[in-house]
This record gives sequence, C-alpha cells and structure tokens, in this order.
Amino acid sequence: GRSRGDAIASTTTAGDRNIWIVKPTNNNRGNGIRVFNSFAQIDEHLKKKSTGSQVIVQKYIERPLLYRNRKFDIRVLVMVDHLMNVYVYRDAYCRTSTQEYSLDNIQDLFIHLTNYAVQKKKKKTERVLEEDELDDDEVQEEGNNLSMDELGEYLTEHYPEFEMDGEDIMDRIREVVVLIFQSVWRKINPNRERNTFEVFGLDFLLDEEMNVWLIEVNTNPYIGCSSSLLKSVFTGMLEGCARKCLDPNFPPPPYGEG
Repeated sequence: GRSRGDAIASTTTAGDRNIWIVKPTNNNRGNGIRVFNSFAQIDEHLKKKSTGSQVIVQKYIERPLLYRNRKFDIRVLVMVDHLMNVYVYRDAYCRTSTQEYSLDNIQDLFIHLTNYAVQKKKKKTERVLEEDELDDDEVQEEGNNLSMDELGEYLTEHYPEFEMDGEDIMDRIREVVVLIFQSVWRKINPNRERNTFEVFGLDFLLDEEMNVWLIEVNTNPYIGCSSSLLKSVFTGMLEGCARKCLDPNFPPPPYGEG
C-alpha cells in the first residue's frame, strides 16, 4: 500500500517521485542539505546524526517554475522592530542555479540549491568562454541574481497566460509574510526588549502553476555584494533599517553638517 509520504508527494506540483529535502536547523550557506527519494534513505541519513541534532524534513517541490530552464527562488528581506512592526523591503531578488533543472540526479546540488555559496563553487570550476562562444540563452546572471523586474519581463514573455509580473508576485508574498509573523509573534523578542530589530531572509519558490511556496526563514541572511544588483539591494535595505530603528534615537545631523 501507499505510505502517508507517498500520498503527500502525489499532490499538485509537489510531484509524484516522493522527493524530500533534509536541512540542518543550525547551518547556512547550503551546508548539510541533502535530497532523498525514500524514507529509508532519510532514516539512514538521520541515524548518522549526533544525538540532539535537529533537522527539517521538507517536501521537495518537484515541478517549480523555471527561469531559462533553471531553478530559482526569491529572497525577500523582512525587518521586525521591537513593537513587532513588520517591514517587507521593496526590492526582493531572485537567486538562480547554474545547471538546467532535472530530477534525474537529485544529489546534484548545483541543480537543486540556489544558494550563492553553493553556486559560486560551480562557476569556479567552469572554463571562461570567449564572447563569440556565448549563446544568449546560455549567458547566466551576474552573481546568479536577477531583479523582480527582470523576472516579471521573463514571465510576460514566456508565461503570458498567468498575466502576472514581479509586483503581482510580491503582493502574494506579502500576504504570506503577514501570516508567518502572526504565527510566531509571541516567540520573537519574547521579553519585548526596546530599541531592537532583526532582519530575516525569507525564501519563496514559484511552482509551475504560479503558486507561492515559503521554503525557509533565515535569521542571518547573506548580505555580501556578489553582484551590482545585491550591492544596490543591501545598501538600500540597511539604510532603511537605520532610518526606521536608529534615527529616532540618534537623529542624524542636519544635511551638510557633521
């Protein structure tokens, strides 16, 4: 008979291959993440973990929406202040993989993980092609990032039936963000210490039916400037945090002074 996991795997765009992703709760940069297609494999993997280790076992979305035949996700930066006001930074961005999407090799993290820390290792091993060798469809993004505007243009061209652009996607994401922080607001800053704030990195994925899925919430999101896009995103986000949380307590000097 079919197991409960098999039944879950056969629903909608989650897929029918019973593929699951296992993540340690205390790592980042893609470290320790594995992909499996049976509970026996997961069980064997967990038996190797030290006592007390915590992991997340999560259904893998087998039919994601693709960008130029490659997997991508959307990183959204969210700031929460001590009053539990939640601010979604306006400039989200997409993180792309370097390899074309396929389920034939679920252990190839260059296909299945979009973390820059993972993808940059792939780029280091590839030969740099001359300009006349490049095909427009093969040119990958600087730092494996693209803006929501670029994603919207791609959707308009390749998926016109959805009638959605980057801002439509962000509207859906904001709705999910509200639900996320409503569900944990008692656990964030439980002592309600004043003059504090935290920035979270939320990762979302679109499936081939344009559903928005929350993949994970990161408490220490990457803010390295691996591309000109990220330099603009992160400097703007940090400036916004300073204006909201620091300036009321430490007003900056009038323009032109100091």
